[in-house]
Amino acid sequence: MRLRIYADFNSIDGDGNCWCLRHGGAPLDEVAGELGLVEGQSVVLFYEDPSEEFEFDAVLSLHNGRWQAKYDKSTYRLLRSTDL
Repeated sequence: MRLRIYADFNSIDGDGNCWCLRHGGAPLDEVAGELGLVEGQSVVLFYEDPSEEFEFDAVLSLHNGRWQAKYDKSTYRLLRSTDL
């Protein structure tokens, strides 16, 4: 099973990369070694708030000591949506 990582989809750059923020409530950069993260690893990026939850397949990379991932737009999955 691939890791599911909370990501900041507001940080998307022109190449489709976004910053990876958390795994299991902990900052990703702090638990990366414990998780055995490697560049090129396939992961699932997700976002959730009270009104929606969605995810994408992505590939990890390390940029200036911080983890980011390039997500595949064609793998978008809406898991939950509510009308508030």
